[in-house]
Amino acid sequence: MLPAIKVQLVVFAVVLILPALQSEELLSGVVDDNDCMDILTDCGEIECPLHGSGTFEDYNPHTCTLECAGNARPKVPPGVCSGDVVTCDSSTRESLRNWRQKLQTTKTGVLKSWCPSFWKK
Repeated sequence: MLPAIKVQLVVFAVVLILPALQSEELLSGVVDDNDCMDILTDCGEIECPLHGSGTFEDYNPHTCTLECAGNARPKVPPGVCSGDVVTCDSSTRESLRNWRQKLQTTKTGVLKSWCPSFWKK
């Protein structure tokens, strides 16, 4: 029989390592870009600050708006609003990816304009 300390060590290792092994992302090194809510969160984390409204908090599918920490409630693009973010059909996913790309381009443009010395490094 194993001493208690070794049993505790094995249990500790399993508790820490098992979730990591169950994650396909960790094993494959590939990030799953298919979850609409993850993409929507990425968009909200750019859109809310661009509106001067702090951090992204939630998405309201009934009003097709993002809920930010501040007062702004930016509308989501029509392709996102008309789609189903929860079920995440391919059309909605593509609309979200396109929106995210547009937002990233906008953010980069703002940063280049407002912080030109940052880009010279």
